[in-house]
Amino acid sequence: MDTSGEERKDMAEPISPQQHAHHYYGRTTTDQDHFHVFDGTTGANYETDQGHVHRFSTETSRAHGHTHRMHGTTSLQIRSLGGHVHQISGITSFDDGHTHRFDVFSGPPVRPRTRRPRLMSLGRALRQARDGELSPPRRRRLRFRKISSSSQRQ
Repeated sequence: MDTSGEERKDMAEPISPQQHAHHYYGRTTTDQDHFHVFDGTTGANYETDQGHVHRFSTETSRAHGHTHRMHGTTSLQIRSLGGHVHQISGITSFDDGHTHRFDVFSGPPVRPRTRRPRLMSLGRALRQARDGELSPPRRRRLRFRKISSSSQRQ
């Protein structure tokens, strides 16, 4: 068995990198006596020669009767406590006679959001009923604890 460094390197690297995204938020520079805030989620990562980057695109909040578009590519990954982050910087679109600058760091990696049909559980219930399988009804979780009138302090 050949144990050259090249063979071990190939075995150690995953075939496809784990897909992830990053959330980001911040505010633009103050220009013409106002600023805008923004937030968003990057697209999934894609590989470059030095590492990976993400694309981002969002619209700022409305201020002084207008908004700005922001889009671009993040910096390469920067190691951090939560794994890594990316720098997101650039210039907004030219609207209402001006632009703004922005420069923020993303949050840690998160799984990219996948869309599921809303009626997935209904379809499953119909299939189970058709096949004769009965499952116990799911209990709904209460978000807030109900307080009975006898336990309230007076």
